[in-house]
Amino acid sequence: MNRVLFFLSLLAAVNFSSAQEVALEVYAPSLVAVGEQFRLSYSINKQPTSLTPPEIKNFEILAGPSSSHSTSVQVINGRVTQSETISYTYILEAKKEGKFTIDPATAIVDGKELKSNSVTIEVIKQNNSSQQQSQGSEQQDRTQTRDDLPNSELFVGVDVSRRSVYLGEPIVATLKLYTRVSLANFEDSKFPPFNGFWSQEIETTPNIEFQRENINGKIYNVGIIKKYLLFPQKNKTLEIDPFELVVLYQQRVNRSQSIFDDFFGSVETYRKKLVSKPITINVMDLPANAPESFRGGVGNFKLEPSLDKKVVKTNEAITLKLKISGNGNIKLIDSPKIGFPEGFEVYDPKTSDNVNTSTNGASGSKIFEYVAIPRTPGNFTIPSIEFTYFDPVKVQYVTLKSEPYSIKVTSDGSDSGTAQVYGYSKEDIKFIGKDIRFIKTAKLATKPYASFFIGSVLFYIIIIVLLGGFAFAVYYMSKYQKELSDIMLVKNKKANKIARKRLHIAESHLKANNRELFFEEIHKAMWGYLSDKLSIPVSNLTSDNARTEMSTKGITYVDIEEFMQIISVCEFARFAPAADNSEMSILFNRAHELIMKFEGIIKK
Repeated sequence: MNRVLFFLSLLAAVNFSSAQEVALEVYAPSLVAVGEQFRLSYSINKQPTSLTPPEIKNFEILAGPSSSHSTSVQVINGRVTQSETISYTYILEAKKEGKFTIDPATAIVDGKELKSNSVTIEVIKQNNSSQQQSQGSEQQDRTQTRDDLPNSELFVGVDVSRRSVYLGEPIVATLKLYTRVSLANFEDSKFPPFNGFWSQEIETTPNIEFQRENINGKIYNVGIIKKYLLFPQKNKTLEIDPFELVVLYQQRVNRSQSIFDDFFGSVETYRKKLVSKPITINVMDLPANAPESFRGGVGNFKLEPSLDKKVVKTNEAITLKLKISGNGNIKLIDSPKIGFPEGFEVYDPKTSDNVNTSTNGASGSKIFEYVAIPRTPGNFTIPSIEFTYFDPVKVQYVTLKSEPYSIKVTSDGSDSGTAQVYGYSKEDIKFIGKDIRFIKTAKLATKPYASFFIGSVLFYIIIIVLLGGFAFAVYYMSKYQKELSDIMLVKNKKANKIARKRLHIAESHLKANNRELFFEEIHKAMWGYLSDKLSIPVSNLTSDNARTEMSTKGITYVDIEEFMQIISVCEFARFAPAADNSEMSILFNRAHELIMKFEGIIKK
């Protein structure tokens, strides 16, 4: 009976959780070449009564529609979820150039009609001359080096949103990778320093997602490496330096060693260093007629002032807040000047900002808090506050003004009925009577000179000890400063500590079964430890010079190869099938033991 009730409750939970919004979606590449075959798929998350595909024109149908059905049930913390997917797939071939739109498909589910979105596909006539030339050279040489691949097949570049901007006006710089070959991995990278710009990185997805683009008649898979928001700080022509990226790519090579290799071919991995071209940005100076209230803002902003009190007592603080919000170089705006009345003690403003960066620029707000304390009673006025910024769209300065603030200050009673004494504060007057001491008329007690501490043997012993201690402290501090100035020595001493810390973090990712972060932290621990111990920057550390340096330090060949194997496993972890927890535990123990072993061998 209990089993029956459990089965019924489970079935009800599955039916309840599977009730989800039904949608019909279409998937197809947005860019193809003439003669290229591709898939057109329609996917729906519930079995339809019928599905009517659109009339497909301008493409040849090679196969389809073929259907597939998949269902999955998950039980997480007692919650049962079910998902269902039905797919209908065509194999199409592009026959002619142009932009063609495939109309929506129609499906009937539970008596209701659903429509997919339409899809537009651009067909280009691809220029394959360089690719044919590359294939020909492969057949003649069969031993391709890193320089055999034409630059037109694999390269990097910097794409900027604008080439001409005003001083302080933001631009977006996108570092892209263009490829027509299969990629295996990435190695060393060197990004531009962006000299002359104030830069801020725009958050992108951790994994590179490739999109197809038409570049000069060729189809490339284009991936975004990084994005930056740049604010030019100099009114002259600025140059964005090239960035470098070392990639591993794969190509099929025919060999004659066996009939299977001749028939199927084999895949070889090659290394290539890619360097982008420099980019020139023309930075125009702002107009010369800037008002005094201009504080460096370039963009589009609004001013929101607020005063916490308008009636106060003397010596009671008031707070005036200025909120500047909008789009532009918010973080670079200086504090506006405010004309507080005489008799107010004003402190330097406290600044806080909340800025978000995206491909549309920087947006958010910056708040300036001014604290002022009135020292005398009366009626006072804070004049209108002005804030001026430059609008690059209107190409003019825009001045924002606030309303003046009237403040009534009443006496707190601390200074009523007393005359103001210039040159002395209240605390000074309070202690004037205590500073006077009367002359003593009683007989003074005297001591013989021999009983004085100054000049005694103990006095000189203490002086010698203090001088010796001072000399030792000077010596120790000079030695400590010298060691600190030797960066390589400091890194060498802290290498084991840093590696242990990273291994501890990797162990926490292991317990959480966070596979990607686990391999990344193990890689950082091993590679960073070796870099610090060998005094070689990580950017200059390669497999070849790492093996050479470890061998000169007395590390055995077996340990060297085990170290490089761990590095290789971590680098290719995201391309391999998911490892179970036991394999990750073994890798963690191997890395920990190897670092402890190296610590006893590599010494300076």
